[in-house]
Amino acid sequence: MSEPRTPPPGVDPRLGTVVAGKYTIDALLGAGGMGRVYRATHRELGEPVAVKFLLPLFASMPEIRARFRREAVALARLRHPGIVSIIDFGEHGDDLYMVMELLKGVRLSEILSAGPLPPFRLGALFDQILQVVEATHALGIVHRDLKPDNIMVLDAGDRLWRIKILDFGLVLLADPAEQGRLTETGAVRGTPHYMSPEQCRGRHTDASTDVYSVGVMLFEALTGRLPFTSDDTATLMAQHLFLEPPSLREVAPDRDIPEGFEAIVREALGKKPEDRPTASELRDRIAAVLAGTDAKSLAARAADERVRAMALDRGDRAITGRVAKVSSPPPGDATGRVVIWMPHGDLSRELRAALAVAGVDTVTWSDPAAPPGDAAVVVVALEHDGRGRCRRVRETRALESAPVLVVGVEPADLPGLIHDGASDALPRGATVDQAARKVQRLLRRGR
Repeated sequence: MSEPRTPPPGVDPRLGTVVAGKYTIDALLGAGGMGRVYRATHRELGEPVAVKFLLPLFASMPEIRARFRREAVALARLRHPGIVSIIDFGEHGDDLYMVMELLKGVRLSEILSAGPLPPFRLGALFDQILQVVEATHALGIVHRDLKPDNIMVLDAGDRLWRIKILDFGLVLLADPAEQGRLTETGAVRGTPHYMSPEQCRGRHTDASTDVYSVGVMLFEALTGRLPFTSDDTATLMAQHLFLEPPSLREVAPDRDIPEGFEAIVREALGKKPEDRPTASELRDRIAAVLAGTDAKSLAARAADERVRAMALDRGDRAITGRVAKVSSPPPGDATGRVVIWMPHGDLSRELRAALAVAGVDTVTWSDPAAPPGDAAVVVVALEHDGRGRCRRVRETRALESAPVLVVGVEPADLPGLIHDGASDALPRGATVDQAARKVQRLLRRGR
C-alpha cells in the first residue's frame, strides 16, 4: 500500500492509494458489517478488480483476521464458474486485503424485492445456486450465510442470468484444524432471516444448513415473502426453531405455484438437519416439478386422464382402444354444468372424477370471483371461503337459483351456512362418492 497521507475531511483515506504496489484504489463499491469493498485497477495490466479490506475496528481482532484468511483459503479452493474468483491475498502494514474479480450485475435481493420470480427464471436461477452448493459440499465446505445479498446475478448479454456466490466469511471448512474456535459450538453466526434452526441454537452445522437457507430463498422467490418475519431477532429465531412455515398458496393465493413446490419447500425447511434433502436432491426435485415429472404432477395428469376416460361410454373405449380427449368447456362458461368452485387440488380432482363416473358434466372454477353462466349446481368447500362463496352465488343474477353444496362441514357451521344460502352440506370426512350422490339429488330437485 502507498505511504499514508492525510486526506481532506470526509474523504476515504484509501482512495488513490496503491495496494502491494499493484492495485490502485479507485472508488468505494460497498460496505458491510465487517469490511469494505473497493473498485481498483491493476497498475500493470489495466484490469479492473475488487479489493476487500476489513474495517479498522476489526482489523486488529485475531479471530476476525483469521476468518478473513479462511475466506481467502476457501475461495482459492473453490474454482467454480458460479463462485467469485480470488486473484490475490496479502498483508501490508496492519491491513489484510483480498483481491477478487470485479462483477457487474445486481444482487438477488434487489431482484426479489420486485416480487416473485416467473417459473422459467426461478428454475434456471436455483439450478445454478444448487449446482454451486453441491460443488462446495463435495469439497467439504459449507457456506453458512447463503442469502440473496450474497448472490450476484450477472447479465451475460444473452438475456440469460448467471449467478456468482459471494462472501464466504462464515465458511465452515472440513479440516477441524483449520476451524479452531471460529466455529465453536455455542457461537450463533449467520443472517437471522435465512438461518437454520441449528444455527439459531449455536449448534454444529453441516451441509444441510445451506439447504435450509436455499429453502428460505426458494420460498421467497415463489411467494415474494419470507416464511418467517419479525423485527425482533430473538422472536425470528424462535420461529425458525418451533414454527412450521406457512403453505405457499396461503401466502400467495393469487400465484399459480405448482403443487409439487409445497413438499419441496417443507422438506428443505425441515427442523431437523437429517430431514432435509441434499443439495443434489433438492436440485433434481425442483427440475422435476418444473418439468411436470414429479409425483404430484403425474398424479394430477392421471386423475385428468381418468376423468376423460369416465366421460366416454364403454363402447367408445372398446372401439378406440384409448382414451379420447373430451373437449373442455369454453373458458368462463359454466352453463348447465356442475361447477366445482375451489382451488385446483386433490379434492377438486377427486370430485370431478366421481361425478364423471356418474355421468355428470363438470367444470372446475378456481378464481375467487363467482363463475359466470347459469350453473346447474355449485359445489364449494368450507375451508376455501365456503360461506363467502355461498353468499356470492346468491348475489349473482345468473346463479341465484343454483343449488349450492358445501363440503367439509362441522355441525356448528350449519346454521350460518343455511343463512348464507347453502342448499345442502356434507360433513367433514365424507367420501367423494357421497358428495357425488348429493350432487345428483340436487340436480333432480333443484334448490
